Amino acid sequence: MHPPISLIFFFLTAGTSIGSFILMYFLELLSLLGRGGGLPDEVIYKLVVFQIVLIGLGAFGASFHLGHKLRAWKAVKRFRTSWLSREAVFSALYGFGLILYLLAKVLGLGPVLEHLFGVSTFILGILSGFSTAMIYASNRFVLEWSTSITVIYYLLMYLMLGSSLMAYASHLYKLPYLGTFLFLTFLFVALGLGFRIAFNVRQFYIKRPTLNEALNLPHNRPIRVLDTGSTTDNFCTTEFYYKKGKEMLSTVLPVAYFLTFVVPLFLVVYSWLTGVVNYWTLGITFLSLLFGSALERWCFFVEGNHVQNLFYGLYPEEGYRLRKGYMERKETRISLY
Repeated sequence: MHPPISLIFFFLTAGTSIGSFILMYFLELLSLLGRGGGLPDEVIYKLVVFQIVLIGLGAFGASFHLGHKLRAWKAVKRFRTSWLSREAVFSALYGFGLILYLLAKVLGLGPVLEHLFGVSTFILGILSGFSTAMIYASNRFVLEWSTSITVIYYLLMYLMLGSSLMAYASHLYKLPYLGTFLFLTFLFVALGLGFRIAFNVRQFYIKRPTLNEALNLPHNRPIRVLDTGSTTDNFCTTEFYYKKGKEMLSTVLPVAYFLTFVVPLFLVVYSWLTGVVNYWTLGITFLSLLFGSALERWCFFVEGNHVQNLFYGLYPEEGYRLRKGYMERKETRISLY
């Protein structure tokens, strides 16, 4: 699949915003239960403003993916059936919830309204991330994406970005949670690495549909592509298949792994073992995760193979081989009645 830069940008901004708010407000919930001192109001103000800016930039960037931007409001009409619609609604409500939470804190409206808006925004952020992940996981035409691994890994990436940003903020504002966020960064990045490896390994075991199955023909009649039906590139051959990306994937994917997982894990372990924690180690950890995640999302799109590519000769080779045990007994009959 062709990687849309606008959606990658939305992932980075929304993911950082939602991930950091989830962890920030979780500290506030623990404080409400008497399990910590929470965060200073000044720090919360700055973090929430930053999170509002990020989700706003993400929504603006994602709008470039729309063919008719003035019709974006129609997305809410498909809320009951479309994960894309749910993503748009929950993301917008999440941004609005951030504003209400910030106003409740600044205006001193009391702990009831403050935590009402906080809990609502916390839940909306999770629902927004889950809906975004389900857009890909529910797509049965791209078998690489159609797995629960996609959802779990997607949410873990939000937490990876959020925990690394909160670790940097803890050091910047001399908060007593630096060790906690360093541990969470290590935990989420390690889990993310495991699920990303599982995502890649799974691709070798996908049972891909064949041309015979696509045409509903038995496997005793081998079908092969003789003519793709187009002498030039068209929408289907450019948007559903990215030739240049496929050629670059073997180079970009290792770099994405290195920046997203190896560098952050090394820096976090180095900080633990040596006690050297400064703006450079924490800043590079976050930036490495940010740029690595951008490359990883690029790879995620390029790795996707839409089944329509069977008819253009652009699908993985397994789709062009006969497979035993499927429709072997099906008989093809031609009758005038």
